[in-house]
Amino acid sequence: MNFKNLTIVDIHNKIKNKELKVKDLVDSVYENLKAEFKSNFLVTLIENKNSEKELQELFDENKLLSAIPYVTKDNISTKNILTTAGSNILSNYFPPYDATITEHLKNEHTILLGKASLDELGMGGTGLFGFNGEVRHPKDSERIAGGSSSGSAYAVAAGLVPFATGTDTGDSIRKPASYCGIVGFKPTYGSISRYGVIPYAPSLDHLGFFTNSVDDAAILSDATFKHDPKDFTSINNENEFYKNINNLDKKTKFGFLKSVLKYFKEDLKKDYLNLFEKIKAEGFEVIEIDFDEKLLATIPAVYMMISFSEGVSTHANLDGINFGKREEGKDYKDIMKKTRTKNFGNTVKRRFTIGSFQLKKENQEDLLLRSKKIRRLIIEELTKVFNQIDILFLPPSLDVAPTVKNILGTDVEERGDHDGIWVDDILELANFNGMPSITIPFIEKNNLPIGININAKPKNDLQVLQAAKFLENLIKNSKRGDSHE
Repeated sequence: MNFKNLTIVDIHNKIKNKELKVKDLVDSVYENLKAEFKSNFLVTLIENKNSEKELQELFDENKLLSAIPYVTKDNISTKNILTTAGSNILSNYFPPYDATITEHLKNEHTILLGKASLDELGMGGTGLFGFNGEVRHPKDSERIAGGSSSGSAYAVAAGLVPFATGTDTGDSIRKPASYCGIVGFKPTYGSISRYGVIPYAPSLDHLGFFTNSVDDAAILSDATFKHDPKDFTSINNENEFYKNINNLDKKTKFGFLKSVLKYFKEDLKKDYLNLFEKIKAEGFEVIEIDFDEKLLATIPAVYMMISFSEGVSTHANLDGINFGKREEGKDYKDIMKKTRTKNFGNTVKRRFTIGSFQLKKENQEDLLLRSKKIRRLIIEELTKVFNQIDILFLPPSLDVAPTVKNILGTDVEERGDHDGIWVDDILELANFNGMPSITIPFIEKNNLPIGININAKPKNDLQVLQAAKFLENLIKNSKRGDSHE
């Protein structure tokens, strides 16, 4: 069974109308996942051993997610199921509990069939740095799928499951969604509990989803946006998202950053400007917004300073003593040194080294604290933006997914420097201030997708989903019109 053109509601209705048995659905998905297993997009394939009767009983006409199969990113804890976070150091770790998001999805009677690959500990934007092998683009194996949520993006884009969970510290849901031509939603910070999720940088980490439609993202938001006392950053951001998805206020103001658009290639700029004209033709305003380019140029450095420092701190417990893999040594210090040296990949080691340097007492004021001050200035500038508009467009990518040969072995801190390089990292703005941010399919170039990203101020998740649904329809209708010309 292929889910490329099937939404959660489509599958629900097929089961409801007795066109599809849950057992047949689960068996089909399992076999398809198994057939693709060599693509490295899964760390663990999970066989469901429930009987046909037990599986059918999971279906509930009142729960749209009931009996829907999915895969979850492998940094999300699943009780008694291997959870590696893409790292060799955790390749023998079986959590004794479920993450809160896992519990919420269980309560909806979903069916978990796999743990999806990721760049090690969420550190990477390519899908090439997981311990179990490279994850490449489902349409072109010479290209990257994007990361760190590479396995989840692959599973949905390849039509293997109707949705997958992901995490997003900089753009780890929204950029792979652009490269792979699917929907990637990162809600307001704290909307989905991070309890039970192996962290990267807690002040930037978000949970979210990959889906085939904005409707499906709204359905998943209804199921998972719940306050959790086990996560001190959790907020109450519940709403009736799916019910109200089509009710975008006609007074909604759209906007784009003038300083970003000037770095687009002419063909991409033309596509954006054409879309803006179509939005205006529907009766909405589209406004050009100024944003201090000096602040925008600091985005990559600020992200590295904060995330690397938080990353080395949050993973201090991966030492070979408490849990995970352990190498032999003459004493506990030797065990820790050998364990971390052997079982971390080069990208993680590099980021930990830089993060440790920043955390040294003599460097904190000049490096880490300064980056936090600049983050605050960026957030204040974003607040000014949302005083003028409701919805902000950002480019999740300026081109199709890059080839592996052009990116393998590189990391964000190794790309050199040139005018506008920060545009590649522009989605990190949404992690700095925690605003809801969604990437949807936009255009195709040489048969490969490029998405468009939509943002609103924090806690305006319903508005961002409504705008995304409106734009999803507008883009689809435009493509139909173009095909008839």
